[in-house]
Amino acid sequence: MLTSILKGLFLISATGFASMLSYGKLFVFKKKHPAFVSDYCATMAGFIAFYSIFALVLVWLLPLTSEKLIMFGFAFSPFMLGLIATYHTEKYFTFIQIILILLSMAFVIIK
Repeated sequence: MLTSILKGLFLISATGFASMLSYGKLFVFKKKHPAFVSDYCATMAGFIAFYSIFALVLVWLLPLTSEKLIMFGFAFSPFMLGLIATYHTEKYFTFIQIILILLSMAFVIIK
């Protein structure tokens, strides 16, 4: 029961993170209103935090070591990609991050 609740919360946070990342990349980050963009980025940071925290909680609940390693990789993927992305490659890494979020959602649904 607890595992299914945490999986649901992870799926909600992953959906919010992916949709905010996509919407932000397409529309928000091109706006010239710094207060709106700043508030949007702060909200997206909250979704990143929830996504990572729920992924780390699922690491403790999954039974197999390989599943734990995969979820651990998903939990830290936004931070690892953020470290290696540059101004010129941020479009590609944004796309990779969205794909990783979708893969993590599929992984949680399957397990």
